[in-house]
Amino acid sequence: MALQSKHYDVVVIGAALVGASAALGLAKQGLRVALLDIKAPASSSTDPAVWDSRIYAISPGNVDWLGQIGAWKHINQARVTSIDGMHVWADANSLPLSFDASEAHVENLGVILENSCLHQALWDELETLDVDVILNAQCAAIDFGIESADIRMTNGSSLVAQLIVAADGGNSWVRSQAALGVQKQVYEHVGVVANFEVELPHQNVARQWFVEDGILAWLPLPGNRISMVWSTKDAQHLMQLSSEDLCQSVAQAGGFRLGAMKLITPPAAFPLVKQNASSMIANRLVLVGDAAHQVHPMAGQGVNLGFRDVVELLNVLSDRHPLADIGDRFVLRRYERARKTDVLAMQGLTHGLYGAFDSKQALVKTLRELGLALPNQLPGFKKQLMKHALI
Repeated sequence: MALQSKHYDVVVIGAALVGASAALGLAKQGLRVALLDIKAPASSSTDPAVWDSRIYAISPGNVDWLGQIGAWKHINQARVTSIDGMHVWADANSLPLSFDASEAHVENLGVILENSCLHQALWDELETLDVDVILNAQCAAIDFGIESADIRMTNGSSLVAQLIVAADGGNSWVRSQAALGVQKQVYEHVGVVANFEVELPHQNVARQWFVEDGILAWLPLPGNRISMVWSTKDAQHLMQLSSEDLCQSVAQAGGFRLGAMKLITPPAAFPLVKQNASSMIANRLVLVGDAAHQVHPMAGQGVNLGFRDVVELLNVLSDRHPLADIGDRFVLRRYERARKTDVLAMQGLTHGLYGAFDSKQALVKTLRELGLALPNQLPGFKKQLMKHALI
């Protein structure tokens, strides 16, 4: 005998940061929501000496929104670092392009915190709501019907929803079930991440270098600690270094600006891609986060774009006619149109910078050094750049 179907307004598939925030926001609109994931999320460590190697820079706008949906109050503020300034160097240019929060008349340029810390906060708020969280969920297939979508599970049960939100990452299974293709470019660079204790105070400044071997970023963590992200063609070499040699290489690449370093999390490597789904919507389906788009991490905007997807989806659903079906394609088209400009602008910026700084041509190198020096001489232009970063 077949197991009984359960009916929802929305089923969110993928319970990482973007999916969990979507389930939270949708439930707060009074919708019946289920949140599915093939695995359980890793919980945040209670040991103050343990640090997550996955670090995110969250924009001020998204910090405010996370507060509005009730997640931010659960954050352990001892794990949060304010970004008060940003310095960016190009090649041998000794004067960095500098941004300061006070110039923009804002409290900060964003905050840095660990993936597990933010995920736990979303989870804590979800537990206060009537959301069906189904972990270790094995989906077999999805039928996208005219009036509803039917998710068939491997145990014989099914979930029926008016709308499915795909938040299951760059290799989205849900996207493939809807026969949506992707345009994908795999970069030659690989991302290497690790956390360090440093000798000198970082002064809450994020630092980034466009070096011969890619793009190096140091993000401030609480205390005298930083998170490193190195986009490089030489990732295999870095991953094989001893702890001492890795510390020396990272410190040297950044001109020893924070003195000596000590490794506090093992390095990890991940591929870097630029990717767009052929469409962000389909019949009774909407894509959010990496399932819809991926960008180079140099600007730290991947998760911020995903959160802004969710914000726009919530806006579209709340503004629809009261009798309108939440899974109707005409409703969802408003979401896709609204998100295209933001996503394409960020992809264009990061991809263009990647190409410009990966070039070894002398003229291109001269132009990019001038490009980083120029905003310091034009305060109005620099304010516009900062405004875009503060979304």
